[in-house]
Amino acid sequence: MPDLTPARPAPGTPAPGTPVPFTYEQDWFHTKTRTGAWAHKNVRHGFEILGDLDTDALLTAVRAFVTRHDALHLQLPADPGPHPEQRTRPIGTGEEVVEGQKVAATSPAQFSRYASALLSRDCITPWRYGEQRPFTIRLLRYDAGRHALLATFQNLVFDGRAHHLFAHQVWRDYEAVRRGDPVPDSAPSFAAAAARQRAGTTPAQRDRALADWRERLGFLARAPWTRPDGAPASESGTLRAELDARTTAILRRACAERRLSLLQWTVGTFVHALASCTGRTELGLWTSMDSRPSRDQDVVGMFAASCPLVVTDAAGDPDAVRGQVRAKLLNALKHQRLTAQEITALTRETEARHGVPVGRDLYLNLRGFDGTYAAHRDTGPLRVTADAYGLRRLAVTDIHALHLRCAEYRDRLTIGLRFDGQRVGRPLARTVLQDVLAAADALALDHRIAR
Repeated sequence: MPDLTPARPAPGTPAPGTPVPFTYEQDWFHTKTRTGAWAHKNVRHGFEILGDLDTDALLTAVRAFVTRHDALHLQLPADPGPHPEQRTRPIGTGEEVVEGQKVAATSPAQFSRYASALLSRDCITPWRYGEQRPFTIRLLRYDAGRHALLATFQNLVFDGRAHHLFAHQVWRDYEAVRRGDPVPDSAPSFAAAAARQRAGTTPAQRDRALADWRERLGFLARAPWTRPDGAPASESGTLRAELDARTTAILRRACAERRLSLLQWTVGTFVHALASCTGRTELGLWTSMDSRPSRDQDVVGMFAASCPLVVTDAAGDPDAVRGQVRAKLLNALKHQRLTAQEITALTRETEARHGVPVGRDLYLNLRGFDGTYAAHRDTGPLRVTADAYGLRRLAVTDIHALHLRCAEYRDRLTIGLRFDGQRVGRPLARTVLQDVLAAADALALDHRIAR
């Protein structure tokens, strides 16, 4: 494999071995998994690679990614305990970061099943603290024209934004190496970003965050989700929809005129549709929130956690509801400043006061991507397929009554609505999604007519 220049530390990067503070999101994730409240699961990538692969170029690209992103150098002690210190240990010059394997499968189908089984095992294997890097990357070979790149990353140092950056940067650098161009040898430092996040929180800001969380958690305890009268139960399932490039571009322009992002508009429309279909005027939801500031958008690390939202007058004027949702999302981001201990104490306090658990019945998962949607990526003579190897013998359970999953690409918007059959039912979920799509069609039509 070609040698790489050692990564240049980004400005402000702590020296190797210096303690690195947990981000608030790391603190929450570590606490929940340590106490057994969450099952362990690694972030995963599985790429099917068809064609004439330049193995050395791919290994160089992967090594460059791992070498320059210091979140992947973090180490915890063998017994982390409730308040561990993490420290960086840079990748050694001769250290292998990719495990290669020639798979003696009898057919491409058997090779794919083996890759899925291996990725599934890696996905649920806990990090061996004190001895293992927080990632496992494998390159499997069936023959000269078929390979699989499997990568799992410990969620403590890797979130959804990092997942996107890995896929983008590895294949970008693969093409650069093939052309003979240099690849980046430095990246924004996660350690420095984590230190800035903690140092940037004042006592007054923490007090305001505590008060804000207390109010939102109290609402969730007072107004739990119940299946509306007349909404029939059904089997659980997922409904999916997709807006094409032309419609997405029109909607994005229309939303910009309203000072909304496309994802904010979609969530606001979903909330209004759900309220209109159920007669509920107030809704409590949870969403995943990426707390990276704009300067840290290319930082690989863990800056994503869930937080509650409260929407009042959810069945009112649709544009007013969307504006309220935008404000609630921005407010939640502003108050992502609490430790796991503080959130746990607030939750217990709330549950004791109301005598009921704080539920997570309605959940939003929102992701925005910089580029175009690509189920397949043509890289020179290669055809690369992402998410090619599904998990085997692993059941994915969803505790939410409704789980809205939106992914915005430059050329499309995908929507998934997972529903609990007993608490929501397919007919109600289908009606809500149809109302969202009808609102999108109406907005796109109005914008075309206006222009």
